[in-house]
Amino acid sequence: MKRTFVVTGANNGIGLETSRALAAQGNKVLLITRTEEKGQIAKQNILSTHPEADVEVYAGDMSLLGDMKKVAAAILEKHLVIGGLVNNVGTWMSDHVMTPEGIETVFATNHLSYFMMTHLLYPALRQSDHARVVNVASNAHSYGKINIEDPGYSKNYHGLRSNGQSKLANIYFTFEFHNRKPDEHVSVYAVSPGLVKTDIGLKHTSWLHNIAWKFRRRKGQTPAEGARTSVFCVSAPEAQGRSGLYWEYCQVKEVFKSARDPQLGKQLWALSEKMCGIEKYFGE
Repeated sequence: MKRTFVVTGANNGIGLETSRALAAQGNKVLLITRTEEKGQIAKQNILSTHPEADVEVYAGDMSLLGDMKKVAAAILEKHLVIGGLVNNVGTWMSDHVMTPEGIETVFATNHLSYFMMTHLLYPALRQSDHARVVNVASNAHSYGKINIEDPGYSKNYHGLRSNGQSKLANIYFTFEFHNRKPDEHVSVYAVSPGLVKTDIGLKHTSWLHNIAWKFRRRKGQTPAEGARTSVFCVSAPEAQGRSGLYWEYCQVKEVFKSARDPQLGKQLWALSEKMCGIEKYFGE
């Protein structure tokens, strides 16, 4: 059965390969990319390997709440039922950079976009017979620490600290969403793609972080290999209904100790609602 999937950060790396794999299954895939140009290039890339692919492009900056609202509205205007959302977009920054909306960019992109896009598209997700939300996290959550008082780390910013917090936030969001969701047929998954050869550590980074990432990624998987767990969790029959778990290499994995504080998950949820201006997350 053909389903409709949404993938954020779909223009390259894991997002592009996740989109390609889902399209290859015969699904409709909605690519969310920062610009229309990047989206069209990604679409043509997919069509070059799968000419029959059913792909649509939606452009928006996932670090901006305003852009997310516009993209979601455009999607919901055409698609009343969405079978799955893959929150994949991510960034890394060596320096503390604020978005035009006044939110630190890594926290806005890597966490708030997951939180906000899932909220905005939930009306269409709940219309599916079994919808799935996949949050691309990472084992970097092992060294993450949620700074409720200063989520942008304005006083002592560091790229590793910021990234670790955002990936830990992905896990807490997954767990808390699972505990709060009013619809049994909507499932949520946090996934680790493993070490993947992408360009994430080459953009917006210092020369030292740039060199370190080039060295580290040499041992990584291809983006297509890194996308396998996302594709599995959002589409495989074996994963249906196995909600609220952390996955790596298509298997359930234990989270690190840093992700085992339910109270912190509740605090992060409340903070995220406030930052996104959400009063009723599930639209009750």
